[in-house]
Amino acid sequence: MAGHERALTILRAHQRAGRLAHAYCLTGEEGIGKTALARALAEELLLGEGQPRRLEVHPDFWSDDRPEAISIDEIRFHPERGAQAHDQSLQQFLSLKPFVAPLRVALLANAERMTEAAQNCLLKTLEEPPPNTVLILTTAYADHLLPTCLSRCQVIALSPVGRSAVVDFIASRHGNREDAEALASVAHGRPGWALRALTDREWALRMDRWAEELAALAFEDVDGVLSYAARFGQGPQAEMRLVAADALRGFTAFLRDAMLHQADLLSTMPETRKAALEAWVKGVPPDHVRASLAAAQRTQLLIDENVNPRLAMEVMLLDLRVRRPA
Repeated sequence: MAGHERALTILRAHQRAGRLAHAYCLTGEEGIGKTALARALAEELLLGEGQPRRLEVHPDFWSDDRPEAISIDEIRFHPERGAQAHDQSLQQFLSLKPFVAPLRVALLANAERMTEAAQNCLLKTLEEPPPNTVLILTTAYADHLLPTCLSRCQVIALSPVGRSAVVDFIASRHGNREDAEALASVAHGRPGWALRALTDREWALRMDRWAEELAALAFEDVDGVLSYAARFGQGPQAEMRLVAADALRGFTAFLRDAMLHQADLLSTMPETRKAALEAWVKGVPPDHVRASLAAAQRTQLLIDENVNPRLAMEVMLLDLRVRRPA
């Protein structure tokens, strides 16, 4: 784990005192380390002496960390169509007694992927949790979850990790301190984001391309915006949801950097990224960056709720157009 000492201290204290909550919700930005912390807790609770040494094969561990939306059949006790991604639905898994460990642990990462029906179904489990179970939710968008679900979880908010800790984290895996410093400058305290950028170069380049293309649409005419948005409808809706989410992730990262640039809070930054931010910020009204960031997050919520991704992206991009600079 990189950082998050406060959260680790809380969880260790709960475990030592025998007062683990029946449900935790770890909140914080994407890539900040929520799922890594959740898995570390699961390992601490399940991987005892004489038990399997890997969570993936542990009979008392259930997890869902896919990018797809989570339907009600993945949650409810008697799925109408079966739990497509699991041998057992979440409620079926939690209803059974522990097999080899003292308890059963379920991890639902990026819980905002749940449909509203799935969240309402999960609420019964949160209100009447089975004995000897721990459910861990993670989300970067706590406001996308029903307040009734959140209120029945022990919420632990994760803050960005200090720069030096991120540099050490990257350097321990990459070995090049100079590259670690450069990567930390764009990670903004998110070790998970840094690790993915380090191990999946194509993903990092794709994020940059999405950011560049969507930002440029602020100065495009209506026909150009509509033509671009049409790409989010060129395939099955489930697949296009993933493409749109990828695009929004890259665009959101760009907008965040733009907002920090406006506030003069950016530390070291690769020159090409810095130049792109400066040029874009100069061409938009002062409040445009904040409005764009809010719109991107709102659009992600709509797509999570199964709104047509092409229409959702179309509305967002049309709303974010500005007049071409003179």
